[in-house]
Amino acid sequence: MKKIFFIALIAISLKSQNLEGIYQTSSFWWQKKVFVEFFKFNNKYYAYAIKNIDNSPAKKDSHNPNPELRNRSDKGVVFLYDLIQVSPNVYENGKTYNFYDGKTYYVKIYQKDNKDINFFVSIDPTGFIGKTFLWKHLDNDFIKENDIEKPNMQDVLKTLSDINE
Repeated sequence: MKKIFFIALIAISLKSQNLEGIYQTSSFWWQKKVFVEFFKFNNKYYAYAIKNIDNSPAKKDSHNPNPELRNRSDKGVVFLYDLIQVSPNVYENGKTYNFYDGKTYYVKIYQKDNKDINFFVSIDPTGFIGKTFLWKHLDNDFIKENDIEKPNMQDVLKTLSDINE
């Protein structure tokens, strides 16, 4: 019995995905597709935008409720935070700041076997009202071919202090 349980445990852990990496987001209304990176810090997952897919310039965070942050860029700044892995392919309890309206939303992520994610965002913590977006995981060849250069991670981490709760 112990052997079967151990084998099952190994099989589950082998199917577990790693959320870290670069993804291409989906566009929605006025929001452009962007390249984002997920990273793990202090046992939680975070994400920041690297650049717009169409190579258009970064915009200012003009809708931020904190007037002191309205001149910062919408790239290289953590916008998704406090996401925790609750099962091999499910991440919950995250929040995302939306640069387009200055509001914060709730996030749950389901990762597929091919590493793409279903990014579910909602206006309420129960997830009653929300929308799911498909974000594509990018491999290293795509990242190199499209010249996706990440900013300095120390600079990205400094933006964690700007998160308002």
